Amino acid sequence: MSGKPKQRAKRKSYSPAYRHDAAHLVIDTGRPIAVVAREIGVGEAVLGRWVAVEQAHDDDPPAALDVDERAELERLRVEVSELRMDREFLKKQRPSRDREPEPVEAYQVMDTERATFEIARMARLLDVSRSGYYAWCQREAAGPSPVQQRRTALTVKIRHFHLESDQVYGSPRILADLRDDGQIVSAKIVARLMARAGIAGISPRKFTPVTTVPGLSPGHVPDLVQRHFDRGALNAVWTSDITYLDTDQGWLYLCAVRDDCSRRVLGWAIEDHLRTDLVEAALCQAVTLRGQLPEQVIFHADRGCQYTSAPFGELIAELGLAASVGRTGVCWDNACAESFWSTLKAEYYDRHHWPTKADAKLGVGC
Repeated sequence: MSGKPKQRAKRKSYSPAYRHDAAHLVIDTGRPIAVVAREIGVGEAVLGRWVAVEQAHDDDPPAALDVDERAELERLRVEVSELRMDREFLKKQRPSRDREPEPVEAYQVMDTERATFEIARMARLLDVSRSGYYAWCQREAAGPSPVQQRRTALTVKIRHFHLESDQVYGSPRILADLRDDGQIVSAKIVARLMARAGIAGISPRKFTPVTTVPGLSPGHVPDLVQRHFDRGALNAVWTSDITYLDTDQGWLYLCAVRDDCSRRVLGWAIEDHLRTDLVEAALCQAVTLRGQLPEQVIFHADRGCQYTSAPFGELIAELGLAASVGRTGVCWDNACAESFWSTLKAEYYDRHHWPTKADAKLGVGC
C-alpha cells in the first residue's frame, strides 16, 4: 500500500519587532522562559535565543563620556562618599540622639575621632566651633581648673552626706549639711552637682486613703493654735494625728502625739482599728512620759471622730488639757503632724516591704 508523502510543516517567521517584544517579556518581568514561551506559543529554545540576543545588545558598552561628564560624575561620587561618612559619624558618635550634645561632650567625641574624621567636618556636624575645640584641648592639657577642682571636692562631700542620710536627703538638706561643714556654696550649685552625679533624694508617694472621718462633737471645740505651733517652750502645744500603714495582711493605723517645740514624739499607738481608744492610748503614753505638766497644754488635732468624741473629751478634761481642732478638710491647720507623717513614710516606711502586721509594728517601733 502506497501512501502520500508527508508534507513538512511550514516554518513560522517572526518579525524583529515581535522577537524584541517577546524577549523583553522575560527580561523586564523576570519570568521564566518556559512560562512566557507557553503563553505566546513559541518554543522554549527559540525564545531563549531571542532573550540571549537582546541581552547581548543591552551589554554593549555605552558611548564614552566627555571631559565635563567625567568631572561631574567624579564630583558626585565624592559627595556621596562624604555624605555616607557624615551619616556614619552622626549615627555612631553623637553623644545623645534625643537632645543636643553639650559642648564638652562634642569636644570629647571630636578628640576621640580626630584620627578618622576632619576637625572642621566634625565641628560642623556637632554644631560647635573649631576654636572652642582647640581651647578645650588646651584646658585639658593644663589640667583641671580651680573651679573644677572645687566642684569635684563638693561632689565627694555631697555623696558622703547623701550616704550618711541613707540616701534620703535632697539638695536642701544636703546644702544645710555642707554649710554646717563650713562650705560656702549656693543652692543652685548643689542642685546642679547632684543632678550631674545622678544623686537624688526620696520623694513621697501619692496620698490615697483618708483616715479623717469627721464626727459630731458634743460642744464647739475652737482652734487655739491658729497654725502657730512652736511657742518657744516645751509642753505648750501638742499635736496629734492618725495615719495608715499598708501591710500584706491589711491596714494598720498609727496615732502619734508630738511636742511642737522639740518635735519629739511623746506617745504613740498602733492598731488595726480606728476607734477612740487608739488615740487615748497615745495621749496617755505622752502624759506619762512628760509627767508633771504646766497649767495648760494645748492638745491640737484634726476634726476626726476620734478626737471629737465624748469619751475623748472627758479624757482631755480629766488630764487638764485644752482641746483644739483645725477646720474640716484643711490639712494646713495640722501641718506639723502631716509633715511628720510625710517624713516617716517617704524616708523609712515606704522604702521597705512589710509582709505582716507584726513586722510593721516592730519596724515603726511600737
